[in-house]
Amino acid sequence: MARRVNHEGTVSPYATPSDETRFRIAYWVVRPDGEFVRRFRRGFETEREAREALAEVQVDIRRGSHVEVTRETLNVYAQKYFDGLRVRATTLAGYRKHYRVHVEASPLGRTPLSDITKDQLNRYYRQLERNGRKDRGHVGDPLGPATVRHVHVLVSQVLQHALEDGLIRLNPAKRASPPTKIEAAPPEMMTWSAEDARLFLEWSESTGDYLWLAWLTLLGTGMRRGEILGLRWKDVDLENNVITIARAMSYVKEAGKKPIIDFRQTKSGRVRNVDIDTRLAEALRTKRDLLRAVEPELARGEQLIFCNRYGRPHNPTQFSRQWRERVNKAGDAHPDLDRLHLHELRHTHATLLLRAGVHPKIVSEQLGHADIQTTLNTYSHAVRTLQRGAADLVGQLLAPTPAGGTALTAT
Repeated sequence: MARRVNHEGTVSPYATPSDETRFRIAYWVVRPDGEFVRRFRRGFETEREAREALAEVQVDIRRGSHVEVTRETLNVYAQKYFDGLRVRATTLAGYRKHYRVHVEASPLGRTPLSDITKDQLNRYYRQLERNGRKDRGHVGDPLGPATVRHVHVLVSQVLQHALEDGLIRLNPAKRASPPTKIEAAPPEMMTWSAEDARLFLEWSESTGDYLWLAWLTLLGTGMRRGEILGLRWKDVDLENNVITIARAMSYVKEAGKKPIIDFRQTKSGRVRNVDIDTRLAEALRTKRDLLRAVEPELARGEQLIFCNRYGRPHNPTQFSRQWRERVNKAGDAHPDLDRLHLHELRHTHATLLLRAGVHPKIVSEQLGHADIQTTLNTYSHAVRTLQRGAADLVGQLLAPTPAGGTALTAT
């Protein structure tokens, strides 16, 4: 007499190679030809978790919505997902780099999609928070909440795509507990005062820093890194002291491949003109004239103004690293000088303008923001200074007229 098949499914314990107890579920599905086939899922930490998973599978089987278990790993599927993405090359390169550095070599990356649980994801996030850094000089240090959350969002996107492809029943990342948005919020913006900016520029020029003019240009225009690295001599009108910001550098570098350098439209998609002061215009003119005398090819209209020592486009990462080296040395010489990130030169430029009373609409146009609200939201700390000035002005307008005097009038 044939043994009766247990179509109700089972839960059983097993030992892992590290001698930990895990639980496995076994259940039966019907193939298109009508035959029953036994399927297994492993890796559950508790018997209760396994029984809950088995119950969910059985409900899906009865409803006809059961998803066949895939043994494809997260790593294998993630590469297919990246290959099918239609995003900017720099964005895709960033996704691939984050995945390669933080996920690919981890046990999570080698786990079959169908075996990934929220508990495994949570353990993985906690491990990253404890010792997840991989960059030189900081290997094994805690990984910041913002980066851990970024990794979570990336993994969640991959798993969501697998769900839409019918490879998993649900996305476990939706139930996981990464750092919250508040915990992952960027640190408070730092900016320099006009005095600090002048101090750094004087230090940079006095040391013979070949990038002194780049720092002056960033502080004087508020350009983004990609925009200054894409700036050509033809974009500078030194007769009228105007810089036209029409494009930005796109630098894509993936592991094992040569970098791809391209120049595309700016972040806002619009060309903008930025007036520059006489000092910056004169410094640019001096550099151009020197190049014309020594290396005429580097002063032609299509040539980049800010290139590396070999006349080639800067690697943006190396450009930022050179900034860090400079600001750290300047900080050693002047201990009270805050060590800003490169992008905070842009913030410094905007803050100095707003605190000097320049209308936010003008600042918004100079920075290339999509609208004035972006400027107001980003630089609310500086806008408060304008509000203070406005309140004082209204107070003066409404103040009683001094005996024998005249009231202040608005013009």
